[in-house]
Amino acid sequence: MNESTPPPFRAGIAAIVGRANTGKSSLLNALLGEPVSVVSPVAQTTRRPVRGILNEDALQIVFLDTPGIRQASHALSSMLNRTARGLVTGSDAVLLLLDASLHPQDEDRGWMQKLALENEPVFAVLNKTDLGLRRRAYEDAWADTLSKLRSRDPAFTPPPLHWFETSAATGQGLPELLDALRAAMPESPPLFPPDMLTDDPRPFFIADVIRARINARLTKELPHAIAVAVDHIEDADDRVNVSATIYVEKNSQRPIVIGKQAKMIRDIRHAAQKDLAAIYDKPHTLELWVKVEPNWSRNYWLLKKLGYVSA
Repeated sequence: MNESTPPPFRAGIAAIVGRANTGKSSLLNALLGEPVSVVSPVAQTTRRPVRGILNEDALQIVFLDTPGIRQASHALSSMLNRTARGLVTGSDAVLLLLDASLHPQDEDRGWMQKLALENEPVFAVLNKTDLGLRRRAYEDAWADTLSKLRSRDPAFTPPPLHWFETSAATGQGLPELLDALRAAMPESPPLFPPDMLTDDPRPFFIADVIRARINARLTKELPHAIAVAVDHIEDADDRVNVSATIYVEKNSQRPIVIGKQAKMIRDIRHAAQKDLAAIYDKPHTLELWVKVEPNWSRNYWLLKKLGYVSA
């Protein structure tokens, strides 16, 4: 290649998948250096796909943060699991995030079996290495998965697998992971405008911030019974005014969210306002309403409004 000829542009999709609470959203934010996905220690904080876009000279990587797989205890969990599994096909690389500080779980082995049957290159990312490293246990789990698949089909050929040790909290291993992802992207024109960080609609992101603050305070009382929808956003010169509805499934849950003398809802509002002001660098004023919507997690039109289903 002539020295004056610029390198071909590369662009592709890297899906981030794995069990709930392995740090998928934290990894995405760390790779981008921006908070495009809401982080919380509570399972199901990410309930819908979130795209974060890394733009460099002659390169664009579209990271797809997916809902975390967990044992399906209700209809919403089952739907989110199906959504996450369906987003793998068509990606140029799949980052299987694994909690390196824990032994492999059933959901980890389930992902290994699914990805072993796909064609996309697999990046097995052992995250949270700052808390511990059980790499051998995961290598054995992958080898066991391949052995079982070969016993069923001797002609079975697994996709390429690459191991990485990272910590989204400290940044360890992220440069090596990014270098490998850059090399894995195919020659392609940009998939999104080069100045775009995310295509995530602002109402959905704001709703996620509010829900994360609710989860942080009420996860034991209302683990998966809450959803948040942003009804209206008004951009003023000096602040952003937001009206949002918090949905619960039972009448008995409404006073839990509101709290005695409305203290809980005030605390949630103040914490979410602080988060949003830091993220958007502009004060946010929230008006929060709590509405009882029985079986909202089975209501297709409400799930669509919440961004949990796309069609």
